[in-house]
Amino acid sequence: MLSPEAPHSRQAEVRVEKSFIHPKLPALDPFRVRSGTQVALYERGLRIGMGKMQLLDYLYLDTSKLADYMAAIDPGIVKELRETTKLHEEEDGGGTELDQPLASGVTTKRESTQERVLTISEVTSLKRLRTTLGESLKSFDEDIDFSTSDVSKREIVEITREFRPSPLSQLIDSMIDFTAMAQGMGVMEAEDPQTQQAIQGITMLFRGSGENQKDVPVVSSADGFETSVFFMAHRKYILRGVEALEGEATLFGKVEKIIPPGQDVDLFEMLKILPRGMRRSQTSTDLTNSLKAAFRAWPHELGGPISDDAFSLPGPLVVVSPLAVYR
Repeated sequence: MLSPEAPHSRQAEVRVEKSFIHPKLPALDPFRVRSGTQVALYERGLRIGMGKMQLLDYLYLDTSKLADYMAAIDPGIVKELRETTKLHEEEDGGGTELDQPLASGVTTKRESTQERVLTISEVTSLKRLRTTLGESLKSFDEDIDFSTSDVSKREIVEITREFRPSPLSQLIDSMIDFTAMAQGMGVMEAEDPQTQQAIQGITMLFRGSGENQKDVPVVSSADGFETSVFFMAHRKYILRGVEALEGEATLFGKVEKIIPPGQDVDLFEMLKILPRGMRRSQTSTDLTNSLKAAFRAWPHELGGPISDDAFSLPGPLVVVSPLAVYR
């Protein structure tokens, strides 16, 4: 005859192991057990059981720059986390199991182990970087204004604003899209070869091709704010297309330049349309003047004309070297 089920206790122990180049890297995230429930505080872009859940859409992520920044935090490159879960079961004496009685006070123990490997993604590394920065990260929400005196060069900032590609960039993209459509319809090739040749030249200068694609200038709306924000997005690291960079988003990066009131940034210079050795030559000046004149006279049906205001960005302005853009 079987006795009533013997009371037993069940405990869980969770250990995080690391698999990476340097053995002294501290554990990335704590794992705890509370009231028999495992609460994993693992950074995944959301927080579970600790308040508000937050999911982010990443529009831009410079993985090369991220690797450089993470090297300043960790002595090795983190590849994965190895999570080991040990379950301990204890069964007290006082009953019998089938025909084998247990002496009073005798406890049997069972142990089982489960293991899983968590691969470290770039997004996880970015969140770890943000957590490590702590209070040294200066954050400006969409309703917080700031002046150029509130930030310093080489400081890491997080700024939420309404962003959009610069008018000059939008014009060039419009011309390229129109050219592709006209060529597909067989209109431009037959009717206007000179315009087609001009657009092809501008495309090579401002967008590049293949591995040598030019960056996209992106600027925040200055409406209601004292200081504008500007960054150059490398096309290689744009995750959802240039159009996705338009609208409210959060920019995470390092302050590269601070432009005070009364000064401005020349977009032609920022775009680096000519090789380094030619940028300060008379040839560069002549080419820049010719391009500006061409944009001023550009046909309306091709997205023009464009005014001189679009060729530069006035201060106060903060130029940020972008690491990530998300919303």
